[in-house]
Amino acid sequence: MGRYAQTCPIIYGAGTISLLGEEVKKLGCSKVMVVSDKIVSEKQTYATCKKSLLAAGLEVVEFTEIIPDPPDYMINRGGELAKAEKIDGIIAIGGGSPMDAAKGINVLVNNPGTVNQYFGNPFYTPGVPVVMVVTTAGTGSESTSVGVITDTANNVKNSVICNATLGILDPEATLTAPPELTAQTGMDTFAHAAEAITAKIPNPKSELLASNAINKVVANLPLAIADGQNIEARGELLLASNFAGIAFNDALVHLGHAIAHAVGAKFHITHGIVCALALPEVMKYAADINEQKVKIVGEAMGIRFSGQESPKEIGELVAQGIRGFAKNLDIKSFEALGIARKELLEITPLVFKDACYNFVPKELTKAEVEVILGNMYDNYK
Repeated sequence: MGRYAQTCPIIYGAGTISLLGEEVKKLGCSKVMVVSDKIVSEKQTYATCKKSLLAAGLEVVEFTEIIPDPPDYMINRGGELAKAEKIDGIIAIGGGSPMDAAKGINVLVNNPGTVNQYFGNPFYTPGVPVVMVVTTAGTGSESTSVGVITDTANNVKNSVICNATLGILDPEATLTAPPELTAQTGMDTFAHAAEAITAKIPNPKSELLASNAINKVVANLPLAIADGQNIEARGELLLASNFAGIAFNDALVHLGHAIAHAVGAKFHITHGIVCALALPEVMKYAADINEQKVKIVGEAMGIRFSGQESPKEIGELVAQGIRGFAKNLDIKSFEALGIARKELLEITPLVFKDACYNFVPKELTKAEVEVILGNMYDNYK
């Protein structure tokens, strides 16, 4: 049995951020908190959004302190500000971190205590409308029910359960994303899609959207990196990110993200990099369970199969394809990032503790996870 849905409506197209103010006003808001980070808050996209909100007669409270992998204490600070200002709407402007932070703050708007009390807990007094203005094509957070927060007490990544009310996907808002960030977020999209296809309980909608997302990433990510002003490629990548987000919100990500969260919490490496390094080995693992699903990932990449390949050969072909694609995007290896092989293997226990591990299609032993981590290190140089 599979379930599929969509968490919120999406507005897509060049110039659509100019509609922000009127769309927020339609939601009944009068005083909104804008959640962003220092870099994005200095961009023209942020200025355009703020101008649109003010032109619609909305009062604006700014919270632009968000950092990557937003920590719980920052969410708590934002929640206190939201309560003190009595805001009735939240606008996230940015990539995954501001969007995740906005979800965490929204959980606290009408509830007591700290965000840590609500990790994994969907039972709380609902917050206010949340609108996501997306500036990177990677997380798909505008269409997922999860907001990833760093639990500083336990040095792990955890999550709140919260949906956005509206997402705005304007490719013009992504034009200033530098090549390195574009590559990393694009590989996050790729990982979301590939893990959704190979999930424990896949469904037809997730498979369709995820396959299309992979196709869009492979075709357009190199173009956007070579020419950041390529508006068509940027738009396709935004759609890929959104499609993959919808896909994995239903089918769920699994081993690759459990690894990425564990590595990110320990070494503070950008999420998309770890996703890129984990994905080839995760596809080999998945091929041993259901090679036909991994074959779908490969076909979406443009890999041609003879039909005579064994499950192991299918997994290896797809793994090689992903490694080659990532290397062409200049995704760094663990060695280049200054992480020793022994250090990487030491995060094995954290993989099992991550929430995403609960959704792996097949249970693993400690030794098997260590092999996968070792292969991630050894096979990508």
